[in-house]
Amino acid sequence: MMPRRILHTAEVLYSPDGGDPRTDQGVLVDEDGKVLAIASTSQLQGEADERRDHQLLMPGVLNAHIHLTDAGRKSTVPGGEGLVAWVRNLMRARDGNRTEEEQDADILTTLKEMIGRGTVAVGEVVNHPRTVKLIVDSGIHCRLIHELIGFSEERAEEKITFAEKLYADVEWSEQLRHALGVHAPYSVSFALMEAIELWSRERGSYVYQHLAEDPAERDLYERGEGEWVQFLKEIGSWDETFQPPGISPIAYYDARGFLSDRFVAVHLADARAEEIRLLASRGVKVILSPTSNLHITGLLPPVRQMVEEGMTLALGTDGRGSNPSMDVFDEARFLYSHFPDLPAGTLLRALTLGGAEVLGFPQLGRVAVGTRPGLVSVESMGKTINPEHLEDSIFSAETAVTSIYSDSE
Repeated sequence: MMPRRILHTAEVLYSPDGGDPRTDQGVLVDEDGKVLAIASTSQLQGEADERRDHQLLMPGVLNAHIHLTDAGRKSTVPGGEGLVAWVRNLMRARDGNRTEEEQDADILTTLKEMIGRGTVAVGEVVNHPRTVKLIVDSGIHCRLIHELIGFSEERAEEKITFAEKLYADVEWSEQLRHALGVHAPYSVSFALMEAIELWSRERGSYVYQHLAEDPAERDLYERGEGEWVQFLKEIGSWDETFQPPGISPIAYYDARGFLSDRFVAVHLADARAEEIRLLASRGVKVILSPTSNLHITGLLPPVRQMVEEGMTLALGTDGRGSNPSMDVFDEARFLYSHFPDLPAGTLLRALTLGGAEVLGFPQLGRVAVGTRPGLVSVESMGKTINPEHLEDSIFSAETAVTSIYSDSE
């Protein structure tokens, strides 16, 4: 029996690498979601076994920074007083009474919800491999980012060796890829940062790091004082040999040669104008999680300047400790409501191609013949989708977003 071919028609078809949104288009796919042809509806009508009509079709979206281990959290951790205060609240709010089976059920439910709403890949940030099998079984693409933590200058190489051993039995693939992450300037020593950079460079991998999330990390590096010093002493992680470099973490990393087009900064909510210019000049990419930033610190990243400087943007929801939603479309809506004057296509590109570039999945984020982009159908409730104001149609109105992966869905 010949494989069935499904024609998905669209009043508007959006692909970030295809120029302006196109009208009256058809996308012919096989039962596995592979794109066989893209043309006008009339040209493809006779090629299909079945036809399905949509208002808007676009490629699946990517949630580039997420913590699935927080999937079962029922409410956010109180914020608004800065990152250090939020971390203290998070430590007090840890729920050690839930079984692994209950946690796994929450993760699976969240994955299904995300997939159903159009997410085709995630940047899962972890300290252990317990979510790997659940992610693989779900069919979603994943860049597993194992964050290393260690403020002491001792045993940097041992930490990398230990992290590698955790994943010795994992089968990495086109669907599941690995990276080491640097947690943050306040939790990673200079020696460990250098070791992770070397490990990543040798493997051609990106380096991912929380950076410029809160002013307290600047106090630590510039003056060797502030909230992080007190907190690290409280938990027994302070290194008495620490010598502040006297400059911001961003300036220090640049001086050490860490900033490059392989560096991915997460947050940048506290980044200053000159720092954004520096990061952009080095080709640094950024993952934005503004809902989390506003909840924890009351800050929003300087998105307009990032766009003006030409930085590659991706979006991530972070964890449920600081964001009740793990739907990355909600993150785009949040940014659209706060920055409605961004150049047309900025947020849609961040949801799609930006995320694909940052996570290293070049086959995702665009609708092209030969790809399996995980088509997404967007229906605007009772309204016409305007291709000339596409983001306004998607993000400022009530819409229904549905994944289209195969004929069975």
